Amino acid sequence: MIMESTPLNTFSRCQTTDLTAAFNQFNQYTLRLEESYNQLQNRVKAIDEEMAHANACLSDKVQALDSLTKYLHSLLGSIHSGVIAINLKGEISTFNRASEKILRLNASDVLGKRVDAIIKSSNGSAPLMLLTLKRGRNCIDVKRQIETDKGLSKWVESSVSLIKDAHDNTIGAVEVFRDLSEIRELETRLRKADKLAAIGAMSACIAHEIRNPLNGIEGFSALLARDFSDSDPRKKLVKNIIQGTKNLNKTVTELLVFARPLKLSISDCRISEILNKTLFFVAEDMKQKGISGIHIIKEFTLDAASDMIRCDAEKLQQAFLNLCMNAVQSMTQGGVLTVFTAKTEDHAYGDVLVGIKDTGTGIKKELVGKIFDPFFTTKHEGTGLGLAIVNKIVEAHNGKIFFESLEGSGTTFYTHLLKNPLCDLYTFDDMFSKTGELSAQFA
Repeated sequence: MIMESTPLNTFSRCQTTDLTAAFNQFNQYTLRLEESYNQLQNRVKAIDEEMAHANACLSDKVQALDSLTKYLHSLLGSIHSGVIAINLKGEISTFNRASEKILRLNASDVLGKRVDAIIKSSNGSAPLMLLTLKRGRNCIDVKRQIETDKGLSKWVESSVSLIKDAHDNTIGAVEVFRDLSEIRELETRLRKADKLAAIGAMSACIAHEIRNPLNGIEGFSALLARDFSDSDPRKKLVKNIIQGTKNLNKTVTELLVFARPLKLSISDCRISEILNKTLFFVAEDMKQKGISGIHIIKEFTLDAASDMIRCDAEKLQQAFLNLCMNAVQSMTQGGVLTVFTAKTEDHAYGDVLVGIKDTGTGIKKELVGKIFDPFFTTKHEGTGLGLAIVNKIVEAHNGKIFFESLEGSGTTFYTHLLKNPLCDLYTFDDMFSKTGELSAQFA
């Protein structure tokens, strides 16, 4: 019995040993797998931490880049010079706020478009940025006149530089420019002021020499007229002499007004009241002259706050009266005289706009640039000082006067006025007398 059971025990022990070895090996693999899993988890955790750190760094860099981008946009938007950038295709990629203001274009309308489709040189040559790209060298302080696709013409001073990448390859061009229109206008005004000063001095001298004899002629003629009866034909001749002296006296008075420095009496006034008084005198003058075919329209749209400005009411009324009388004289066949007020959108020219519009004969194209010149007139009995005096009064208020005219269809004069002009301190003539050094620089 004992000898028969020995092989079974041996087999059982062998089987147990094999299973134990298998379980041990399985346990070892399990431990290794668990260890590997733990290592993997630790690695994943480390990677997650690295990713979180990388994401935080990237987020910081994105924020820094965003802040830098906003700063650069703010910087471009804050400078007074225009900045325009293009790529190698000539397409506009940057157009700052100053460019919008100077050229009166919206960035949204020009970005992505060819620069030569938006801006052209007045002489017909290609835009300076395209020439810079073509020649491969920068252009510094170039003065020229440009035109936009909207028909606006401007004198500007520009500097154009090539845009390079990190490898010194050209990737575009940038132009920085400033508006010279106001400077050139000031140069013109200074030159004109010098001429007007000379003309004024001469006119004042001549006017004084003429006025004294005229007063004597008019006085003696009035005494002579008393000696003749109404039926005497000589009395009519004397009256013609008196009327002639009055006309000459009016001319001399205009000369003196034009020649003398314009002194303003500034106070708070309502522009609507000034215009109402002006139109009252216009209507009375039309009644006296028997003019009945002209209809007067008032379009005063200013609110109470905007209607109040600081000005010399008497001088402005004189200017508006002259413009209205010229408008009436241009409507020989009747028509409509429209006087309107409005707030101005372009505050560079003023806060309040006064418009005087007629449906008369208009101004011929060849005369457009001369109507404000002293002694220029198309009237047989005119002195040519009316509009020159109007211009002087408006400029004394630091205002601007413009006009639009179409021959045969009428004329509109636009007067831009500031609510609080600097003329509280200086008159127009005083300002020019105080800028002698500036005048010498521009001479």
